[in-house]
Amino acid sequence: MTNLNPRTAHALDPRDQRITELEAQVRQRDAQVAELQQKLADLQERLAELERASKRQAAPFARKKHKEHRKRPGRKAGQGKFASRVRPTPEQVTETKAVVLKRCPDCGGRLQDRKTHEQFVIDIPEALPTVTRSVTHSGRCAHCRKRVRSHHPEQISQATGAAGVVIGPRAKALVADWKHRLGISYAKVAEMLEVAFGLPFTRGGMCQADTRLALRQARPIYDELVALIRQSAVVHTDETGWRIGVLAAWLWVFTQRHVTVYTIRTSRGHEVVLDILGHAFRGTLVSDCFTAYDHAALDDWLKQKCVGHLLKDLSGIRETKTRGAVRLAQDITALLRAALALRDQKPILAAKVFQAQVAALEQRLDQLIDPDRRLTDPENQRFAKRLRKHRDHLLRFLYTDGLDPTNNQAERRLRPAVITRKTGGCNRNERGALTHAILASLLVTCRQQGLPILEALVKIQRAAHANPRLLRLPQLAAP
Repeated sequence: MTNLNPRTAHALDPRDQRITELEAQVRQRDAQVAELQQKLADLQERLAELERASKRQAAPFARKKHKEHRKRPGRKAGQGKFASRVRPTPEQVTETKAVVLKRCPDCGGRLQDRKTHEQFVIDIPEALPTVTRSVTHSGRCAHCRKRVRSHHPEQISQATGAAGVVIGPRAKALVADWKHRLGISYAKVAEMLEVAFGLPFTRGGMCQADTRLALRQARPIYDELVALIRQSAVVHTDETGWRIGVLAAWLWVFTQRHVTVYTIRTSRGHEVVLDILGHAFRGTLVSDCFTAYDHAALDDWLKQKCVGHLLKDLSGIRETKTRGAVRLAQDITALLRAALALRDQKPILAAKVFQAQVAALEQRLDQLIDPDRRLTDPENQRFAKRLRKHRDHLLRFLYTDGLDPTNNQAERRLRPAVITRKTGGCNRNERGALTHAILASLLVTCRQQGLPILEALVKIQRAAHANPRLLRLPQLAAP
């Protein structure tokens, strides 16, 4: 019998051969894992790049997740007024154009069963600028030796000579409204005036006219608006990013149902709130949870934190958490929605029943955010700490009638400013920032009170030589 070489025998052992195959597979799998890890790193870098790009997109505030069952657009059956355009009266018809039909336009045959049809076209006429020549007289008084001059009440300037051709107050009012309320750039405003009215108006002239209107003529009314907002029972406030030249700034809004005040500052601190509302403010301040509204100088103020912001943050937590980590967000969401429903039911509930339900909600909220409660998720811990910080300002809307639990009113007032920021590039200097703040405040307040904007601005310009407080607004302190 032939003896086998031990090495050869060992090499032919099936177990050793299997081990060699497994080691080769492990090396192959390790290479695949390394390749997948590299692909994962590349995808994560790409995802981060897309997230950064998404913040600069045209619709940064679009919904990330659409509703499954969205409402159909348009008015619903039974809602709104369904009516055709009102038929003009004979006195309103300015021109009649009749087209006679004697024969068939196709074959030239005679017509039978003739009928008459009417159609009314409502259009705007061709608008051309009106030119008014003002003739005034001047002379020296023989008694006091002063040089005096007559003035027509519709004049907004007494310039003569090379500066004797001026743009009228109505055109300037239209420019101010389009620019500072609707957010249309000066270049587009100039184009519209040229095309629609045949009125040449340079961008520099518009800017100078707005500055003169704001700083010389409308400033006293702006000061009145600030005084009125200080007397309000409820004030909604918010801020958004702005620029003054190359410096970062913020546009603030302080608003209620009838009055709105804008201010543009390089500060985002509580000093702006105190400067506009004053240290003696006794109303309720509705805002988000930004730290400027929680400064020690405002500790004695009544406040309402925006429930809408809290619900939005809770929605984000519910979408990202799983299992037990989502329970806190679910419970607080249910509590806030129950509080909103209870506010709507307050008029039909007995006082004792309403107070008992409010007390139950307050007790339940204290239990959910109790500092002794064990929360293992870091994000839940931060959110509970945030609610404990604002605990006294979360459910105030249940105790004050007419108090809005959200800050939507201030956010709506900021939307035109966002449009202006995109189209006009904010302001180049502090003078322009003050001009925009004054005119935007006046225009939005006129809109809130149903005042004719153009007529109001015309009166302000014509009152510059008489009484700039001609348009004194009523004392309004309602929310």
